[in-house]
Amino acid sequence: MSDAQRPEYRTLILDLGDVLFTWSAETKTAISPRLFKDIMSGPTWNDYERGRLSQTECFERVGKEFSVEPSVIDEAFKQARESLRPNEDLLALVSELKAQYQLRVYALSNISLPDYEFVIKLPTDWSIFDRVFASAVLGERKPDLAAYEMVIAETGIDPTTAVFVDDRIENVEAARSLGIHGIVFDKQEGVFAALRKAFGDRVQEIQEKQAEAKQTD
Repeated sequence: MSDAQRPEYRTLILDLGDVLFTWSAETKTAISPRLFKDIMSGPTWNDYERGRLSQTECFERVGKEFSVEPSVIDEAFKQARESLRPNEDLLALVSELKAQYQLRVYALSNISLPDYEFVIKLPTDWSIFDRVFASAVLGERKPDLAAYEMVIAETGIDPTTAVFVDDRIENVEAARSLGIHGIVFDKQEGVFAALRKAFGDRVQEIQEKQAEAKQTD
């Protein structure tokens, strides 16, 4: 798409875990980081993130699936929650972009209700976000298109003027299939440059055209 065809991006949608917040799967329990990943990749956990299971139901099922006591799973995830730290550099950039370009900013996260209730109370500047969408509240999770479609419907945004940032390629590809400009969160420096280009270059282009128009008046 040429610069002339490129839309003016007005909305930024970001993932929470491993994007706006970092966390560690290293805990003082018998659950290894690999087992953590396996648990969080399974169908039981996916249903938990869709709000279809309570925490107790989820941990009991996962315990049977992986031969781990539910109490151990509970303790491991408590420790993981405590390791959550906001990505202050990214939050500062988002705040800057929102103020400079009058963006609407949203978060869309695959997250259980207990984890969401914990995260939303963390001491960070939540005023940056116009709204936070949690999969457990939506009843749908990424990369299912229904999750994105619900956000689009509830916010009234034009997907072709939105930018989406997520650390998982399948989530970004799903967003792209709906016309959203997707950025994979891998190396932070590259993501920062991509965000500045998505919003800043377009704004600079508009300003230059406005200046040219004034000169011809």
